[in-house]
Amino acid sequence: MQSSSSGDKPLYAVPGMEICEQGNFSIGSGCYSNHSKIYASLLGRVVFHQVDTSSLQVCVVPVARTTTSTLRRSAPPTVGDVVIGKVFKVTWRAVVVDIFGTEMELFRYPFRGVIRLADVTNLKTDLHHCFRTGDIVRAQVVSLGDPQAYYLSTNDSRFGVIYATSNAGYPMEPCNENEMICTKTAIKESRKVAK
Repeated sequence: MQSSSSGDKPLYAVPGMEICEQGNFSIGSGCYSNHSKIYASLLGRVVFHQVDTSSLQVCVVPVARTTTSTLRRSAPPTVGDVVIGKVFKVTWRAVVVDIFGTEMELFRYPFRGVIRLADVTNLKTDLHHCFRTGDIVRAQVVSLGDPQAYYLSTNDSRFGVIYATSNAGYPMEPCNENEMICTKTAIKESRKVAK
């Protein structure tokens, strides 16, 4: 087993994070493919397994939160940071997110974030058509908010849902900026999809 960083610090991934171009790599556990790129579907360590003499398999091995303490960022998010989090609750006027890291590092402790309706899109829409509980999202910190939560924005096309499972429980892939499709049932569901 070989880590992706060639003997340096191991590479850790969060769900939805791009790991590499697909190329000669095969997809292992904890990964999925979209548009010839391989993405993580789990929080964990990226490893490459030698399949044969000409190809490697990419896997994401789940890690317990306590084993990655040396990779933890102690400082909380700041305005302008791009963060990754899991949707905890969706209401008609806001989405509550548990922020667990940036695209490059994990936080020592999760932080609470809120995406308000005005910070999702310029269009007036129902937030239940943009996010669902359990979705993994990429957002930008726009304000320190109140003492209980950071205010997040997904107004830019780079931000939104990066990983989701369908109502049937299977991983979904983006169709367009407003829909994702179930990889098993081929049923489309509404989401505010990140590019």
